[in-house]
Amino acid sequence: MAIKKLIPYILVFLASFIITPIIVTGFIKKANEQAREYAENFKPKTSTLPDGTYQGKYKAFGLFTMSDVEFTVLNGVVETIEFKRMFHSPGSAYKENIETQIKQSRKLEVNAISGATRTSNFAKAAIIDAVNNVQDTPEK
Repeated sequence: MAIKKLIPYILVFLASFIITPIIVTGFIKKANEQAREYAENFKPKTSTLPDGTYQGKYKAFGLFTMSDVEFTVLNGVVETIEFKRMFHSPGSAYKENIETQIKQSRKLEVNAISGATRTSNFAKAAIIDAVNNVQDTPEK
């Protein structure tokens, strides 16, 4: 008798292992698609940016922070950059690879890193947000 009462709970438990990964995968794919479209035509010109510290985020669906960046520009080059938050596969070094790429080039252009296309798109979207935040700020 006790086993019959547990069957609905067991079915819900098992279904969660099947449904949850499908939902999460779909969410990540859609978030990547939005970030890619957002960053599609952005060609950052670091040399034209005013000196200063820039901060930006990419929030999927306006709710979930997928990337959060802070960088400084001095004399038209990127001096520092740090992704404070970056969605990427567990155990990967994609965040560090993107930061290193930007530090070495001293420009905001992010080339997709093999195996890290989504992470690269999230990084680009956060950089765009940072640049746009400054451009929206009135001149003093």
